[in-house]
Amino acid sequence: MMSSSKCLLVAALMSLLLLHLCSQSEAARAFDCCLRYTHRVLRTRNIKGFSRQHANEACDIDAIIFYTSKGWAVCADPKKKWVTHAIHVIRYDTVTTY
Repeated sequence: MMSSSKCLLVAALMSLLLLHLCSQSEAARAFDCCLRYTHRVLRTRNIKGFSRQHANEACDIDAIIFYTSKGWAVCADPKKKWVTHAIHVIRYDTVTTY
């Protein structure tokens, strides 16, 4: 049977390993980038939200990432008219007036 100090050491090492693995997966997600734009026009009623990707050292292109009601993330060209219209509609619909 292991002594309590050995059990504590094993538990601490397992915790550090788990923490390291979790931080690695977060870092991998942080560097996911849009590499190309969709050719399809999305219906605004199917878009639940969006975020912006800026071209920098990690990502090659500027993009709008639309999040759909089906859970998809779709990369779109921020210069396209339908994209700017969709952003306007989403912002307007999420603003609450009293």
